[in-house]
Amino acid sequence: MLTVPAVALVVFTVFFISYAHNIFIKRRRSEFGLFMILGMSNRDLCKLLLMENGAIALLSIFSGISSGIIFSRIFFLLLMNSVGLHDVPFHLNSKMFLYSIITFFIVFSIAVGKSLFLILKSNAIHSLKSNKVKETIKMKNPLIGGLGLAIVIGSVAGLYYTYTDPVAGGEYLLLWAIATFIGLYISLNQFTSFFIELAKNNKSYYYRRLLFLTSLDYKFKKLTSILMLVTAMIMVTILYSTIILFTYMLTERQAMDENPYDIAFLQAENKNNLSLEELYSIIDEKENPVQKHLVIPIYYYYQKYSFRDWPYVYVFMPVDHFNKLTSSQMKLEDKEFLYYVNENPENLSSSMDDQNLILPFKNGNTAYTLKSTIIEKNINNLHDLDDFIVVSNSDFEWIKENIDGFESKIHLINVADWKKTANTVKKLNMTLKRYNEHTSPITDVRVEHTSEEEIFRVASKVEDYQNNKNSNGILFFVTTFLSIIFFFGSFILLYLNLFSDIDMEKDKYKKLYKIGITAKETKRMISKEITTLFFVPSIVGTTLAFLYIVAMAKDVGGVMKNPEILLHFLVVAGIYHGIQEGFFLYARKKMFIHLIE
Repeated sequence: MLTVPAVALVVFTVFFISYAHNIFIKRRRSEFGLFMILGMSNRDLCKLLLMENGAIALLSIFSGISSGIIFSRIFFLLLMNSVGLHDVPFHLNSKMFLYSIITFFIVFSIAVGKSLFLILKSNAIHSLKSNKVKETIKMKNPLIGGLGLAIVIGSVAGLYYTYTDPVAGGEYLLLWAIATFIGLYISLNQFTSFFIELAKNNKSYYYRRLLFLTSLDYKFKKLTSILMLVTAMIMVTILYSTIILFTYMLTERQAMDENPYDIAFLQAENKNNLSLEELYSIIDEKENPVQKHLVIPIYYYYQKYSFRDWPYVYVFMPVDHFNKLTSSQMKLEDKEFLYYVNENPENLSSSMDDQNLILPFKNGNTAYTLKSTIIEKNINNLHDLDDFIVVSNSDFEWIKENIDGFESKIHLINVADWKKTANTVKKLNMTLKRYNEHTSPITDVRVEHTSEEEIFRVASKVEDYQNNKNSNGILFFVTTFLSIIFFFGSFILLYLNLFSDIDMEKDKYKKLYKIGITAKETKRMISKEITTLFFVPSIVGTTLAFLYIVAMAKDVGGVMKNPEILLHFLVVAGIYHGIQEGFFLYARKKMFIHLIE
């Protein structure tokens, strides 16, 4: 899961370095033109650029690596303390430095090379007048904007209907995301053209806002790539922050859903075979006594096939113990069986492929008839206990005598408070480990594709909860950290682009003052422009994140069955927009100072 934010971080870095460098060069093109008029040759100009950018690159690498070393230690300590891990050592790997330096120099070299090409290609007069020349935007077609909107809507609808596809749901997610971003780019590029066409139907509205609409149309087309990147960053930030927050907050419920009993383990003849007195001396504590203890006898049969490497495992259970496990009143005749799937019904819909089960007894094959399929989670996640063949009590005894297999017992234990069993489970694990070390190791078919430790491990709520809390906590911490980077990065990108043309904006408003525009009207127009440029990507990104959450929530039953998803989305989006409101007010104030005061 860390791959997704890591890729997003690389993409953001590429765009950020490229745009920051382009803005830096754009502000200096007139200066380069002046140097050329004063006699500086192309070779001298290239040497100057290479020296300047080389110094910037070296300073960036040195400061970035140095601060990275310092802050990585700080963030590592915060991460370990926040998720409760204390045995993980901090270390620095050479690949961390190598990949960062190589990626930076590749992106930076491409940006510098592009700048050198454009500057050397331009003549001195053109470079000198670059600040006085407006970029022309020729393509204005509202229908294309409508097509982009249709692509966005179609991609979100496609994701909604295909995300739960068990075969290619993940592949569809990537394809639909690409289609969404393509449609988003087209829509943002033609957004104002489409809006202007609609506004023309209301003449009084259109002509009173003609200056604002035309200025906004130019800026939207000029900043389409930036607005697209910012929208995508906002969408990814809110989407993944919501998903990780939802997963992190559901850690306890996940542990309880996956582990119906507080403690469970498998017992064989010479493994985990503690006496009840010794077992209860560990788990039955005065302040946290045992509430329930089931012992379910089972019988393993491993059937090998020539066309597959792994044997098929049949796990038999007598019907009386199945009734105790499930609180049901099932009855079975001889040669009848139930197919019991130990899984939550919403996560699985399964049934036997064949109505009859053929078992190879010593005196010949015998057919068993399927009576019913039952899907419900009643046993913790233990090795090879995913599904069971439930038979009558007499058939169970007959199977043990006539099929070569392995007899075992499942211990299922509930105590008063499972959250207080961390030390109990740790002590039980150590006791079972010591016991198993003094018995002969298993060398039969059971350990061909797994280990003895995995088969006879203890499956408990508290360990599952702690493991999920640690892993989800790491994901939540890293995603939060990257979200902060993306948030500041999106603001800086907009801020740089807005203020990179501040001199041209000054000239524009000076001319408007001469024809009678007031300071109040100027302030109102500046406020509208900045508000639109700041909050259109924010609103669109939030909307797309919400639609993606609705589509992806189908995998867990939908947002209506999980209203906490909407709550987490509102919390994340609210925090994001609240902070962005502060940055917006800061940027607007700075713009007022530059253009009015």
